[in-house]
Amino acid sequence: MTDIVLKAEGITKQFGGTKALEEAGLEVARGEVHALVGANGAGKSTLIKIITGAYQKDEGKIWLEGREIDIRSTFEARALGISAVYQEFSLINTISVAENIYMGRLIRKRWGPFPKVDWKQINMEAGKILDMLHADIKPETIVGDLSVAQKQMVEIAKALSNDIKVLIMDEPTASLSDNDIENLFKIVKNLKDKGISIIYVSHRLEELPMICDRISVYRDGRYIKTLDIEDAPKSVIIENMVGENMTATEQVDASREEVLLEVRNFSSGKKFRDVNLTLHKGEILGIAGLAGAGRTEFARALFGADPHDTGEVWMEGRRIEIKSPADAKREGIGFVTEDRKEEGLILGMDLHTNVGMTILEKLKKKFGLDLQKEVELTDGYIQSLSIKCRDGNQKTGDLSGGNQQKAVIAKWLATEPRVLIMDEPTRGIDIGSKNQIYALMNELAAQGIGILMISSELPEVLQVSNQVMVFAAGRVTGKLVNKYLTQEILLDYATRAIS
Repeated sequence: MTDIVLKAEGITKQFGGTKALEEAGLEVARGEVHALVGANGAGKSTLIKIITGAYQKDEGKIWLEGREIDIRSTFEARALGISAVYQEFSLINTISVAENIYMGRLIRKRWGPFPKVDWKQINMEAGKILDMLHADIKPETIVGDLSVAQKQMVEIAKALSNDIKVLIMDEPTASLSDNDIENLFKIVKNLKDKGISIIYVSHRLEELPMICDRISVYRDGRYIKTLDIEDAPKSVIIENMVGENMTATEQVDASREEVLLEVRNFSSGKKFRDVNLTLHKGEILGIAGLAGAGRTEFARALFGADPHDTGEVWMEGRRIEIKSPADAKREGIGFVTEDRKEEGLILGMDLHTNVGMTILEKLKKKFGLDLQKEVELTDGYIQSLSIKCRDGNQKTGDLSGGNQQKAVIAKWLATEPRVLIMDEPTRGIDIGSKNQIYALMNELAAQGIGILMISSELPEVLQVSNQVMVFAAGRVTGKLVNKYLTQEILLDYATRAIS
């Protein structure tokens, strides 16, 4: 590891009265895949934003290929050969793939006295990069027509269109299917063979041995240690992340005999067909399946966010009509969406406002809203859910991913739901926050709340659920009691309709 491409030393960054990073460091070798791990709020995102010029450091030094650099913007970082692919894409959906790749630096040619954009050359150069990635994407395609995995390929192509030395990948597999993840790993190994260094940020600890050479652990804004991948089994990584041995949350069965929610013959075109479901009070019903199986589409239709063609919904023996999220909320159904940034929160608003907007009718008084009640309610959830923030006046966009997820849960708990739909409730958050959310789900179930939990992580489904319903190609292929279940059994049901 003598050929160090990127080195950061003594990096400190403070936001208001909160130190996000304190004396943090990192060394990345040429052609290395170097993982950054740590709990939400450990400082990983702040560090990579400083390296890419999105944030300015308060103290510390950064070297690139032995030369000290002072990065003032993302444009400067890209010019130096440092680019990032974030979990939330920075693409424009209404324009072509090629235009996204070369946005801000379109190739031009002379046309008489005036320069003109050379679309033929732009499409040709973009095509070369996409071919190098073995991506079956045409440069002329509109980005909005692409899948999540294809959009990620475009983001990587955009980074590679520069003379790149360091590529930062932030939670690159969070929204991908198993096949897409396998393809991504092939691309990462190919880039590594070309001498490109990759900083790989992920909460999926089980995937790190497949792709990484070394791991650097951060905790509470401080650098803890760097380990060779051979010396970093999952238990060791977790111990360094949390500073102590952590006990996993065990499955608790608080389900009762009373039927809370019943769905009969629910269908929506080709998205899902003839779904039947029974949820008891205090039950955690896991919904498993591969990407595109129709799980999220079913949940959104049940909540009234999307229309459905046929079917009935019954709540405690009474048939109800749900044509909108307002109807669902009125009937006691809450929905923790899988996309917390786009659909779950208003990132530019503070915690108090985000929580209060779901219960405006409860906050009404003769003139205006009871803002004191909103503050007291939110402060209670900050304490009970252990939301790490300055106070309830902090913008949700400034919180870490795990704390944003807790904020989404808080806003729906404020509605006092009888049924809570949780779509990918732990996506993109660390193992400590995951266990806190699992424990919270057990507490809610003990109070008699019924939970529908959609998850792509089969170990999570097996750890938390009392029963599991498996989707494949829009149909339910299995309803299983979670006793002696294995990942292999769930995968068998998840592929039945396909095979």
